[in-house]
Amino acid sequence: MSKARSEFRILVVDDQKSMRGLATYFLKQIEFQDIDEAENAREALMKMQQKRYDLLLLDWNMEGMSGIDLLRAIRSVPELNQIKIIMATSERSVDKMDEATSNGADHYVVKPYELRDLEVRVRKVLAC
Repeated sequence: MSKARSEFRILVVDDQKSMRGLATYFLKQIEFQDIDEAENAREALMKMQQKRYDLLLLDWNMEGMSGIDLLRAIRSVPELNQIKIIMATSERSVDKMDEATSNGADHYVVKPYELRDLEVRVRKVLAC
């Protein structure tokens, strides 16, 4: 039996407050409720030590540790491999998409995205 959307735990990681807010708003519109936000990789890592997430919506371009570096770090820890990760970036390059998936991203979304763009990807990676 699969989880209800309200049971999934999601962490939105983006250094832009407006993008975190938009992502959280969209996720709530599609019935996800347990959503946390982090403004950088360091904060995301701290939150992941305190709570087990099902999904990270992870911005690529952040100050300090980039999203792709955080993705690599997460994928190097066996205990975190169950976390599904959707990379988000404004770059539309096929090379970026390939780099994200080859480093363990489960999906990729180009910013700015619409509700439907995010919903399709989230439903696909969480199978809900």
